[in-house]
Amino acid sequence: MRIFSTLICMLMLAAAASAQFVLVNSPSGIAGSKAFSAAGFGADLTTGVWTADIVFINDGSANPTQGCVAAINGADLAGKIAVVDRGTCEFGLKCLNAEQAGAIAVVVLNNAANAGLGTIVMGAGAVGANVTVPAVMLSYEDGEIIRAEMATGPVNMTIGNIQFANDMRIASDRIFNYANGVIPANQVDAGAFAFTPGASVLNRGLEDASGITLQATITHTPFGGSTATGVYDESNSLAFLDNDSAQVIALPAYVPSEGAGIYSVTYNVSASVDDSPEVNNDQEVTTQFVLSNNVYCKGRWDLANNRPLNTNAFRRGAGTEVEFLAAFPIAKGLGYKLDSLQFYISSDSTLNKLPAGALQAYVYEWDDINGDVFVSTDEFTIVGYSEINLADQTGTNAWLKLPIVDYVELEGPAVIPGDNKQYVLGIRYRGAINSFIGFDEGYDHTAYLDDQNAVIGFTNDIELPYFLISAWDDNLNLPDLASYGLFTDNAASLAAALYVNEYESSTQDLNKTMVNITMSPNPTSNVLTVESQFANSTKYVTYLLRDNMGRLVASQQRDLNSNYDKTTFDVSQLTAGQYFVIVQTEEGFKGEWFTVQH
Repeated sequence: MRIFSTLICMLMLAAAASAQFVLVNSPSGIAGSKAFSAAGFGADLTTGVWTADIVFINDGSANPTQGCVAAINGADLAGKIAVVDRGTCEFGLKCLNAEQAGAIAVVVLNNAANAGLGTIVMGAGAVGANVTVPAVMLSYEDGEIIRAEMATGPVNMTIGNIQFANDMRIASDRIFNYANGVIPANQVDAGAFAFTPGASVLNRGLEDASGITLQATITHTPFGGSTATGVYDESNSLAFLDNDSAQVIALPAYVPSEGAGIYSVTYNVSASVDDSPEVNNDQEVTTQFVLSNNVYCKGRWDLANNRPLNTNAFRRGAGTEVEFLAAFPIAKGLGYKLDSLQFYISSDSTLNKLPAGALQAYVYEWDDINGDVFVSTDEFTIVGYSEINLADQTGTNAWLKLPIVDYVELEGPAVIPGDNKQYVLGIRYRGAINSFIGFDEGYDHTAYLDDQNAVIGFTNDIELPYFLISAWDDNLNLPDLASYGLFTDNAASLAAALYVNEYESSTQDLNKTMVNITMSPNPTSNVLTVESQFANSTKYVTYLLRDNMGRLVASQQRDLNSNYDKTTFDVSQLTAGQYFVIVQTEEGFKGEWFTVQH
């Protein structure tokens, strides 16, 4: 893994001039600036200042504050700043309905907790190009505070090009996050952890700034504990920073020695002069990473639900088929197995309506043959596979946690054969129905990626928060990595977990189904005969025929109450290539490969 220099360093980056703010003017209890994301449509916030009381839109529907149809409270909205809840319909439509009701600006409240705002840009959709007023999004957390105040009295707000002579700030998408939000604690001792705190500090003032200091503190809280202990407190100073510019300040590297638990990282920037006291939330940003017992995850961990933290879900903008991948280095692998994986999926349809085999999950071993730290298809080998059955998923979204089996044997554990391995978790969807995979927008890697690219010209792919592909080598059942990449302006983290547990070889693991499978003829062109001899009498047997991409092509299921079964499959209409049969009973399953030739 490439790591930052342990020396204190400062690296220059360009920053576009900007002094855009969203300020709550009153009541005083919630006054101050609010973190926001500007819409990709509507008035440019740098061209003016808009001040008014804020009013919720009411469209008269079952969800009146979502603004998905024409507002019925135009008299209340006229000359005011409209507040709209995220959800159901396009951002552009919400904002256009508010503007047409007389609003001078629109504030959309996010509906996802812990999401952050650095990677969320409201798209115009079908009608957003017609919006002429400014539009911004606030976080769920700030939205809840503002909502409560609106219930008791007026709230006044200013949006736009508000400038101060001196104004230093730091943004949530401009801090350095560790490459993995979660990593097993035993990997630290094996040398798979190196973190250099840092951030891009911004001078948004009209004057040049001097005496700038970035401080980072880290506290450690053991799992199950309530007391946080300070483990890191470092700062670095910058003598001078031009107005409307930004500069990265890096701090000494940190390698945790405190073991498993939650590590909270707080960044604070200050300057010798800052005359923007109203802006009270943009000098400090807090993030975290977790040293786990057995989990890898690019994003943060949802401690309440014991799973990856998911704030939103994405698909490709130009099509439905996609594979999202996340790479993890496993420095200490000997004696461990790839145990299971976990991710979130949502769909425009109920999940049980998705075609069989459309959703797949794999684990690849990446052998960086040429040492260039860029992934390529010829460096990938499938080592793990998860059988996904959505038949019982009657909702439109679900968290799936699935065991990983050895891809070659199609049974038993995917054993890690040694130390210093690199594995890539792949969540693949190849269907026509819009389906979305979970991400953590609050764990953003923009600053890190920009810094790496500025300094050395490229980034180690294993440190990317995710990468995606939309083409496959179907003969090898591998992602075609010739044109992999990231979404435009989105460096959020894939909310998927890879569980790695200790492994001890045992007869039970190696023979869990206790069945001998014979297939003939193999290769075959017309009919495949499958004979199954079980060590014990079994109540039922299920046969699943899948192609080399895991897609179901045929199945049979029947009661048995015997230790022997024989069945046939017509494979004359299958295209030539490799397939496998999975024989499943109440004791487990086992798979065998066969070949179709014509």
